[in-house]
Amino acid sequence: MNKAHYIIFHPDHGRQQTPVQAIAMAQGQVLKNWGGNIYVDRIGIGNEDPFVFNDPWLYSYCHASQLRRNFRQNNNYLQVGSKIFFVSGQQADKGFLTIDTVFLIGGVQPWDNKSTLQLPVKYQHHFQDNMSILWRRHFRFPFHGNHDTVSHTYEAELWQKNKTDFSFLPLDENNERVSIPFDKFSNDLLNKIAGKVKGKYPVLLSDKELNIITTQIEKQVATKILKIITSKLVLTSKKARC
Repeated sequence: MNKAHYIIFHPDHGRQQTPVQAIAMAQGQVLKNWGGNIYVDRIGIGNEDPFVFNDPWLYSYCHASQLRRNFRQNNNYLQVGSKIFFVSGQQADKGFLTIDTVFLIGGVQPWDNKSTLQLPVKYQHHFQDNMSILWRRHFRFPFHGNHDTVSHTYEAELWQKNKTDFSFLPLDENNERVSIPFDKFSNDLLNKIAGKVKGKYPVLLSDKELNIITTQIEKQVATKILKIITSKLVLTSKKARC
């Protein structure tokens, strides 16, 4: 069955730069103690999604109800090997695909929401555990009425030695998010993206379109953030959600 791939727009006012120590890759070399800023969901004001301060990274909510999440005959859907590009909605308005997260799905954990909402089996031990950052910063929100139609949590495929495809946060030579002008894309792909920008609807990509975007990212990326080691949490007070 064909894999679904997506571009997902989220607002810049819901994102922040935060300093971290991380494992990174630059010029093909793995840097085990890279230090710098990454772009993530604002910390301390709501669910962080995708949540990259965990191994593996997790994605559960943002625009998920608009995605093809379940198997249907002769239809592609999100599954292991699918790829999601999380990008800036505001930069898309200006004609740029500005990417903060390349999320390759490495695992899919279903929620039990047929009767009483329950966490995926793998993560049920985090339920109501206020010592768990997964509970406090990602999993608790559906139980408080936010995104309570959640059906899946997607786990990122993270880098390991000799692995050729993996999730990463792409930074350019200036340590800013990789930003690709729309005119670098074929007319068909440009028109497909442009048609979704106004409403910030997810863009379903074919394998060919996925490869076009991936090629452009690889041309511009200078540093790939692979795993977060430690972070200096910068709490924010402005409420903003995907």
